[in-house]
Amino acid sequence: MNFKNELENVIEQSFKELRSGSTGTRLVFPKYSGGTKKRVSEQELRFVFVELLQPLLKKYDYYYSVETPTEDKYQFSNKGKYCTPTASEDGQSASFDLTIKDSIGENIAIIEFKAKSASTHEYAKDLCKLWNPKEKSKYKYFINLFEKIEKSTEKAFCNKLESLPKTSNEKVFIWAESLREKDKTIRIEK
Repeated sequence: MNFKNELENVIEQSFKELRSGSTGTRLVFPKYSGGTKKRVSEQELRFVFVELLQPLLKKYDYYYSVETPTEDKYQFSNKGKYCTPTASEDGQSASFDLTIKDSIGENIAIIEFKAKSASTHEYAKDLCKLWNPKEKSKYKYFINLFEKIEKSTEKAFCNKLESLPKTSNEKVFIWAESLREKDKTIRIEK
């Protein structure tokens, strides 16, 4: 098995553990105030993923970084108003949620996490960075956690992704799953 397949096993296992509510770690899921419903957000997804990633990192002698600064600068708004996210010399440094690096510091994987249904602009910001060829990495992933994926959820998610202007030939693996076992997994290579 190669690193990409093993990394995707970690992604699958992360969703399984979030669904079960029992991660085998010391992470607990807080409840929404005044209720009994557990909150599972982007942060819980990221922490479970990092915990499960540890054996793989050791096996390959890889390391990870969180909120890793981007190589390029980006413009996500103009005079306080949303604009089409672009790489721009006049922009600001941004960051990636997680990067996996080899022993000499080269990016092996860049990963962005999202939870629930975000706005098209929020998706565009993450994918603009991932599609940028200046952001060098062997693998690039966009991982989205939903509470549930119904036909309308899948359609809205895919429509948002299709509406985004792809600016390069960079390959990004898009992976979306829900907290419900019965729901479909969405996997797109874009």
